[in-house]
Amino acid sequence: MKPLICMTLCAAFLPAQGVESVVFVAHRGGIVEGYPENTLPAFRRSATLGIDAIEVDLRATRDGEIVILHDETLDRTTNGSGKVGEFTSTELRRLDAGGGERIPTFEETLRVVAGTGVQLVLDIKESPMLDKAKVVRLIEKHHAILNVIVAPRNLDDLRAFQQLNANLRTLGLIRAPEDVGPFAAAGVHIIRLWPKWIDADPGLVKKVLQTGRPVWTTAGPAPRDEVERLIRMGVTGIVTDLPEMVREMRLARPQAQQQR
Repeated sequence: MKPLICMTLCAAFLPAQGVESVVFVAHRGGIVEGYPENTLPAFRRSATLGIDAIEVDLRATRDGEIVILHDETLDRTTNGSGKVGEFTSTELRRLDAGGGERIPTFEETLRVVAGTGVQLVLDIKESPMLDKAKVVRLIEKHHAILNVIVAPRNLDDLRAFQQLNANLRTLGLIRAPEDVGPFAAAGVHIIRLWPKWIDADPGLVKKVLQTGRPVWTTAGPAPRDEVERLIRMGVTGIVTDLPEMVREMRLARPQAQQQR
């Protein structure tokens, strides 16, 4: 691990001792009522709620533009229908992504999130249409190398991003617990485990931490008591659908300390 990356990671992602040292990530930009997922207003709103990072999903259009959308198809989150890759960026911009909002481009997202002071986590969807070199060029263009975490799902994509820029921080969205070793050996910086894996093998979190990697998990819509349980089990990063819950947890912490 390069010294610059190690210093940044050690500062931002220390093993959890409590809520104050956990990294909270807004899943799909934060799913807040009145703020459609993966839209610019959702990113701005989540940043005001005590979130440390915003997670977004990268998709490629027919003409090679990189946009932010979770699903492979448009049907669930827009008034359009069909696969994202079947449309040009201009065609997608005409769609309503909820509340009159448009599907944001990756470059727009980089600009907006940079202004909030939080980190940006990029869920790299597996698609031959997604131009990884373009993703990195845009990150470099906006001087965001230290503000972005790239999250590949396979070793080939991980290595591709490492070759494009060795200073990129990476989060391994592994498919099975057995992938911990190969991803760690390949130099990934953070590893995501699913809660069901942690429940099935309580020693798994410790195993990952012993490799020197922080452990994140996708808690989704899980309530506060479940998130606190995962933190007690050693998880150092929580990807949550509920950024407002994060604000409540962080506001409650100083009050609890004052009452001691």
